[in-house]
Amino acid sequence: MRPYLKYALLFCALCIGWQAQGQSNRKEKLEQMKVRLMDEIELANRILEETQKDKKASLGNIETVQQKIKLRENLIKTLDREIELMSEQEQALADEMDTLKVTLERQKKAYAKMIQQAYKSRSTTSRIMFILSAEDFNQALRRIEYLKQYSKYRKRQVQEIRESQKQLAQKTDQLHAQRVRKEALRAQLNKEQERLTNERLSQQEAIAEYKSVERDLTEKLKQKQREARKVEKEIQRIIAAEIKRAKEAADRNRLETKAIDLGLERGRDFTSNTSEERLKQLIEDKRKTLAAANVEVKEPATEAADEDFALSPKASQLAANFAANQRRLPWPVERGLVVSKFGTQRHPVVKSVIIENNGIDIATPKGSTVKTIFEGKVSSVILMPDGYRAVIVNHGNYFSVYQNLTSVKVTGGQELAKGEELGQIATNPVTNESRLHFEVWNNNQAMNPLSWLASK
Repeated sequence: MRPYLKYALLFCALCIGWQAQGQSNRKEKLEQMKVRLMDEIELANRILEETQKDKKASLGNIETVQQKIKLRENLIKTLDREIELMSEQEQALADEMDTLKVTLERQKKAYAKMIQQAYKSRSTTSRIMFILSAEDFNQALRRIEYLKQYSKYRKRQVQEIRESQKQLAQKTDQLHAQRVRKEALRAQLNKEQERLTNERLSQQEAIAEYKSVERDLTEKLKQKQREARKVEKEIQRIIAAEIKRAKEAADRNRLETKAIDLGLERGRDFTSNTSEERLKQLIEDKRKTLAAANVEVKEPATEAADEDFALSPKASQLAANFAANQRRLPWPVERGLVVSKFGTQRHPVVKSVIIENNGIDIATPKGSTVKTIFEGKVSSVILMPDGYRAVIVNHGNYFSVYQNLTSVKVTGGQELAKGEELGQIATNPVTNESRLHFEVWNNNQAMNPLSWLASK
């Protein structure tokens, strides 16, 4: 084989290998996404089966179906991309087969030419004469070695032809299997598109049904929002109280440290019950005493005021660990669908109602349990207007909030490990819906929980 042709074929093989590796990685990611989407659609179907007591759809069902429609739209996009990738792989296989055919044809021609040459010099006499006609003994040995190598080369050529034929047969089988898989995937795509069309029609009918009672529904939704705002105010009050307590504790700690640095002794000169005013007076008196005795007093460096959350070293480390796990925190429920997202948005059915959501709403199967997303301490357990409970967990200067719980298993001040069970999600006795309202706060600022939880 000519050197330049050998290197050209090697380069082509490497390019095909890189392309195949890239396609394999893309295919694996698409497969994972497809499995996840199908699992979430199955979960949405399960939730809907549990909540649909009769043919009338509830607002919760409408939101769940809307989420299912979005999931199915994403599934269809994923299937489209997978089919497109299969077409690329199909073309790559066809290109490999073309290359193999060219290689095989070249190998066969080279072998045929070699056989012709061998036929012309096939007699044993001609081989002996070729050796005996050498000018010296060393040349005769080299000719013998040449004949041996020539024989090995012929065998190797036969083996290469067989290997190329085997590879070509394998690629042919792969191409056939790829086309079968692509057709199966296309059939699945057509079925998903049909389901999506039916779901959209069903959703439009349900929304139209609710439109007829929009005025009454609007008032009920506004009443529900007023109750939600009361709960949010209570959450903010508790968080503000935590911040205030931590700041007061940090201020007190700094004051006591200053007293000790000046030579005052805890237990003799002051205790934890000594008032702040009295402790400041003791510090001032000690300064004057030291100044009168000409003792130099080193003032501590001025500390910047902390407007947010003054943290103890332990709480500071906890907050840092929480922040370091952003986008990697576990979900508070094992399985669930986000049916209402964070921020200001219009109600999915009653467009005149604006929703202010400080967290996310997760629809779950009945009887689902809730677990804390990180280690921390229970700040409070709140009784909500509907009789259910909310749990607030402190993670340094971060807080996680879990609303709509029943059978709560924790109490205020309790230390929690990551993943510890808080309670069970309540099921609405009228709509049969089970939903967790979940929030994440940094100091007194509500954050988007989806930017903190691990992606599914």
